[in-house]
Amino acid sequence: MTFSTLRSVASGKPYPVREVSGRRPRDLADFAGQTDVVLDLDGEDYAVHGVGVTAGDVVRVFEKDEQGFGKDVRVWAVRQDSSAGAFTAEHVVS
Repeated sequence: MTFSTLRSVASGKPYPVREVSGRRPRDLADFAGQTDVVLDLDGEDYAVHGVGVTAGDVVRVFEKDEQGFGKDVRVWAVRQDSSAGAFTAEHVVS
């Protein structure tokens, strides 16, 4: 199996979430379980495939390969900005 090189991301920088599982997210529960998330990385789409685990007011999404399986590639902390109704994902060092 081949695996393409991932695009560089900045740790600690919140990236806007464009969609989760093919639609706009409504609440953090949308990110739990097997998930596909599209982030806005400086104007370009970045797809994250993996598993989301709820941890209080954050969902930690464990990014996997392009098919959403295998070992962890990155870990993202997804948060909701309740005042704006928007969601962000921040790469975290686990």
